[in-house]
Amino acid sequence: MTNMEAIKAGTINAAHLLMRSHETGSLEQGKLADIVIADGNPLEDINCLTCADHIRLVMLGGEIKKAIN
Repeated sequence: MTNMEAIKAGTINAAHLLMRSHETGSLEQGKLADIVIADGNPLEDINCLTCADHIRLVMLGGEIKKAIN
């Protein structure tokens, strides 16, 4: 599985399988969104999403839970 396929498996594909793609799974107006921003490019190194040292922002339900400049 490529890095992009892994990201899609955990986001849009999971939402589709749970029959919730109308409300989650992709960043679109009107959908729920939990967002993770990390140092690095997960398409080049998926591990940047797995190490807390690389995570710069976590937003859950519209609230910022972690933010590091």
